[in-house]
Amino acid sequence: MTLDGFLTVLTLAAAIYAVLSPVQRQRVSLTWRPQLLLALPMLVVILGFELYDWSPPACPIALGDICPPLILGGAEPGVARKFAFLLAFAWLSGAVAIHAIAKPTLSSVPAFTEVATALIDEEQYGDALKLVEPQIALLAHASRRKCSRQRLRDWLEEFGPTQEHSFRRYLRRSGPRRYSGKNLPAWAAAPVRWLARFVPAGRRGERAAGDLFQLLMNSPQLFNYIVSRRPYFALGLVREQVYGGADFLERFLGELMRRPGSALYQEVATNDHSDGLVGYHLPARNRILHFLFANAKVAEELSAWQGVGDYLKRLLGGDERPDYWVWLNGRPDWFEREQMRDPTYVGMLFFDIMVSSAAKQGVGYHMWLYYFTSFAEMLERGYDSSAAGIDRTAEFPIRAARLLYELVSHLTGWVGMLRHLPEGAVHRGVPDRPDYPATIPFAAAQALGRVLAVSVLSQKVDDGVIQTLHDVAIRPIKELHPDEGDRSALRAYLINALLSGGDRKSDPAYLARLAELLDRNDDLIEYEIPDYVAALKARIDGTDR
Repeated sequence: MTLDGFLTVLTLAAAIYAVLSPVQRQRVSLTWRPQLLLALPMLVVILGFELYDWSPPACPIALGDICPPLILGGAEPGVARKFAFLLAFAWLSGAVAIHAIAKPTLSSVPAFTEVATALIDEEQYGDALKLVEPQIALLAHASRRKCSRQRLRDWLEEFGPTQEHSFRRYLRRSGPRRYSGKNLPAWAAAPVRWLARFVPAGRRGERAAGDLFQLLMNSPQLFNYIVSRRPYFALGLVREQVYGGADFLERFLGELMRRPGSALYQEVATNDHSDGLVGYHLPARNRILHFLFANAKVAEELSAWQGVGDYLKRLLGGDERPDYWVWLNGRPDWFEREQMRDPTYVGMLFFDIMVSSAAKQGVGYHMWLYYFTSFAEMLERGYDSSAAGIDRTAEFPIRAARLLYELVSHLTGWVGMLRHLPEGAVHRGVPDRPDYPATIPFAAAQALGRVLAVSVLSQKVDDGVIQTLHDVAIRPIKELHPDEGDRSALRAYLINALLSGGDRKSDPAYLARLAELLDRNDDLIEYEIPDYVAALKARIDGTDR
């Protein structure tokens, strides 16, 4: 390789760097230190061989017969330049290897966030997210002072005892302090604390990472881009437990619900395969649902129900789409084709996936399935089948009637879930507080009682729809045998919940209406649930007196 050829290679490398995208250029700049350590000696040696025809080093005798193939032409002219070419090739290989394996560090976070912020300010959101996404873990550690250098500095500064009511104790970070020397005398801990001044604090990286996360989670334009174009980027922010991540997830899920056709709608629509008698199969391709419910403890810690549930309450309350109730009060023709674009239907299915996952995995919480009582109250409040062309004698005269049916079906499914849970499962236990049960089957029974009361006493819901809801609600009673331990306890609890209807324990109108609906059933139903019939009659007799 001649000197002109070497200069051409350098010029070409500079030209390639000039046309790199901001993301690629930033990745190169993050490795400039090791690249410089490799480039300087290589550049000096190559120029030495090019300009002064240095002789290449002799082949070590220890290599024996391997040496002849390695000798570059003996005394022929141009051997030095041949060796310079090999050095240039080695330099190129080393630079590529460094670029592939080198990772950003805490020291590079301020420069990194500066470039990312500039890209966001220039509305180059795609490039910004491509730059940030691989480094979310580093940024999260830097913002929470979890990088090794930051932890060492904090450990040194906090080493030793701290006075009970001192300001230093107030500033000390929460969490366990291992090997903290808290039992040492102050004079013994002082030299260790003095060493902290020699360890960089990493404050710039901490502030820069925190500022970038606040921009990522609070920029309206960027948030809109993430929801519509890069929804799975949001999971990285939440997964790394960034400060404010739970609030971000709530807004994120609510916005996904607001957009039929979003990633959440697509995942729910393709996640309808059951996994045994309880729960759904959660394929990894459905990244949002898999992230939240493959380990349902994650959904509990992040309150995954809140974003979806609050959006449905706003929607059914008329605060989101004024035309939505016009659609709900229309004829339910072709509802099966439309249901996966209906927010209420998809939202209830989201709850079903969440609740069943928690029950199957033994997450001891009701996952706020009580949202369903609010949904039922709002569906009843807006119910109106008086429009022209509505057949009020049909099983489901309007779409709102169909949604009420789906809601009650989900609740009865969660009640009956107890039969399929293994012995000793968390959600087979009888709750300590009957008025506020945390186990899913019992909580669902309580919610079902409230929903039935809302429906039965409604002056708006059509009589045939009320009859259907009633029949579906009492169906789980016969499936819970009265002589089988926790099934018996749930059966008794469900009967009480249905008859009390929430807080209507002595409402004669409600009890009379239940008796009327029960009489319309086949006598076989009454034969299968004699304890329910007896309890209903006893309550009616009690209220008559």
